[in-house]
Amino acid sequence: MHHITSEILGNTVNIDTLYFAWACMALILLVAIVLGSGLSSEVSKYGVKQHLAEGIFGFIRSLTSNQIGKRGDNYVFFIGSIFLFILVSYYAGLLPWKMGSMFEWWPQLPSHEAAEHGAHHAAHGHPWHGASPCADINIPAAMSVCVIVVYFFTGVAVAGFKYIQMFLPINFGKKGISLNLMCLIELMDLIVRPLTLTLRLFANTVAGETLLATFIALVALVLPVAILGFEMAVGLLQAFIFTILSTVYIGGAVQHAEHLLHDDH
Repeated sequence: MHHITSEILGNTVNIDTLYFAWACMALILLVAIVLGSGLSSEVSKYGVKQHLAEGIFGFIRSLTSNQIGKRGDNYVFFIGSIFLFILVSYYAGLLPWKMGSMFEWWPQLPSHEAAEHGAHHAAHGHPWHGASPCADINIPAAMSVCVIVVYFFTGVAVAGFKYIQMFLPINFGKKGISLNLMCLIELMDLIVRPLTLTLRLFANTVAGETLLATFIALVALVLPVAILGFEMAVGLLQAFIFTILSTVYIGGAVQHAEHLLHDDH
């Protein structure tokens, strides 16, 4: 994907990804404020906003309670934030501005090849497509790291040092000190899980946007609209997969930590 870049503190930043991520978060907060205003505990006063808000909350809560158990309510807002951000940001990359590549006046990003031949040629590079934040690998990677950090500290909160000890090469037990060769597997697990989460979301987002942009370039309207509908369903599926895997990981940490406590007793 081609991005609008800028220099911030000596580093090259995909500035369009940054703005899109902020816009998605602002939209989620705005919708949450609108849905949260005027909620009532009386069934007779329920409206569309109340049903929609409770439907979203109930869906996320069912995921956390099924996968994490009695501690699931502690993670409703964390898991819900991940689900909504991925869903909104995925859809942000599918909005109608991808149709802009069909018009000559649409903003163009200079390609490296064109830039070498001067500003006039650089102006005719790649059309700006307004990519989803999830099409920048930094965003899926950051969310995956957040999930693994929560996963790790959840185990620590439940089992304390016994959970940390799984990742250390030495065991400190009642029978003395022993080697813990399993720590290599546990440490590898901490690396592989965020990597798979990142690559799955990133690859599917880029593939979906590339497919849509390609069909828009080839066909005027009918087929791109059909592809857009398909990609909206895919976006919902990707948000659900990332969310359910995150919930399963956290639930696994809780169960493992509880087993450690049970074995200790």
